[in-house]
Amino acid sequence: MSEPVPDDDGVIIDHDPSEHPNILTNKANDGIFWNAFGYLWKMMEGNGYVIVIGAVITYYLYQRTVTYLEGKAGSSGSGGVESRLSPEEQMNRMEAMRRARERLQAQVDTAAQEEAAKQRERDEQQRQEKIEDWERHKRGLGYKSKSSTATSKVSLKRDSFNPLAGHGAGGSGSYRPSRPSMNRGGG
Repeated sequence: MSEPVPDDDGVIIDHDPSEHPNILTNKANDGIFWNAFGYLWKMMEGNGYVIVIGAVITYYLYQRTVTYLEGKAGSSGSGGVESRLSPEEQMNRMEAMRRARERLQAQVDTAAQEEAAKQRERDEQQRQEKIEDWERHKRGLGYKSKSSTATSKVSLKRDSFNPLAGHGAGGSGSYRPSRPSMNRGGG
């Protein structure tokens, strides 16, 4: 063993202090429940405020989610104006919507047929022009000119007007910016 250690009062201690620590702990296995409880207790001692704040936030989010889901459940499905109508009124409303859709579809179909007829007329007219151009070419008259010579250009501005000269041809009211100076300062 170890040698006896003298104490301050002259008492001799015949054991090693590392053999018997000051803090006594139970080293026996008390079960999973007590180990988990001890772990949780240590967490609460060290981080109790974090756990309490987390619990409050979790409760708040739970309440908000429940309120949101109850609102969604109340407004979903056929729980609107139609649920207050009788089945006969609902059928009448659906029939009226069907007739309106058919009427609008008929209008769209008519407009599409008219546009298709106009497009066929334009295509036929272009085809006839190409045939006439080819006939004219075969007779030796040449192709039709693509540019129109019938339009005469009328000038609305005066010949002496120059927009860069200022007010009038004399240039009396022109604006001239100052020359940039080299000694503005700065670095």
